[in-house]
Amino acid sequence: MSQSTDNARLHIEDKSMQPGFFNHLLLICQFEISRSFATRKGLLSLVTFAVIWYFILWYPLRFAAELMVQEKGSNQNFSFFDFLGFGSIQHWSIPEFDMFWHLALIIFPMLSITFAADQTCSDRERGTLRFIVLRSSRDRVFFGRFTGVMLIQTLLISATAFSTLALVLSRDTSLFFPAMPDLFALIVNLVLIVLPFTAMMAALSAQLKSARQASLWAILIWTFMAGIISGLAYYVPGLDFLKLLIPGYQLSELAQLSGWQTLQLAYIPFLQSLILLAFGRWIMARQAL
Repeated sequence: MSQSTDNARLHIEDKSMQPGFFNHLLLICQFEISRSFATRKGLLSLVTFAVIWYFILWYPLRFAAELMVQEKGSNQNFSFFDFLGFGSIQHWSIPEFDMFWHLALIIFPMLSITFAADQTCSDRERGTLRFIVLRSSRDRVFFGRFTGVMLIQTLLISATAFSTLALVLSRDTSLFFPAMPDLFALIVNLVLIVLPFTAMMAALSAQLKSARQASLWAILIWTFMAGIISGLAYYVPGLDFLKLLIPGYQLSELAQLSGWQTLQLAYIPFLQSLILLAFGRWIMARQAL
């Protein structure tokens, strides 16, 4: 561990002696943000994401949006996207937001599984988590790290959404004001979508010893749970409600919606997050440090 990281950790732990749950929560959240924006590893991850998103934005997203604009302008009944079986992507009023929405429904949940994997596990493996908890509490560390990771993902989601808005304005500047409601609907919904995935990673990070293990177990658990629950619901329709336990199971339905209509399914990620955070807190309270 570098000297700067040690100093930052000690600085936060000294401040965490201040009374108040939310003071501790805020300090730990600030440290999580600084770990992503003020360290070499964090900056490398952000730069890598920015480069990948640039190519996604400038090539497949822009190309598909221009094709959709041409099809709408020609008023033809035949659609290239209908031919490919992707006619459902033409729901939003702005083509660029259509493509962004469908790409983001895939990218950000998967990104959350890797990005949010290391919330407490690496500190436990290095032995520093025990020292942090001496100056704070397990609940404050658990929820502080979770909140910090969610804030970082919110910033990433907002940055990609506004970059898509810039692409829209490069085509037609008069779309600025009509685009704003859809822009904020996109951001709010994507934050809600990654919420249960981040909560799942918080629970796994509280149990496992490394971020890699947490990511692998998340993929395995998510895959097997989705398969088992879907199989049970197929043979016993009364168990269909168990699909609510699968993070992201509503994504296929969200893909058919647009604008603020997408919030009609907001209760699903909220419910999933509450269950996963309660489970993660239970693990954190009983896990050896």
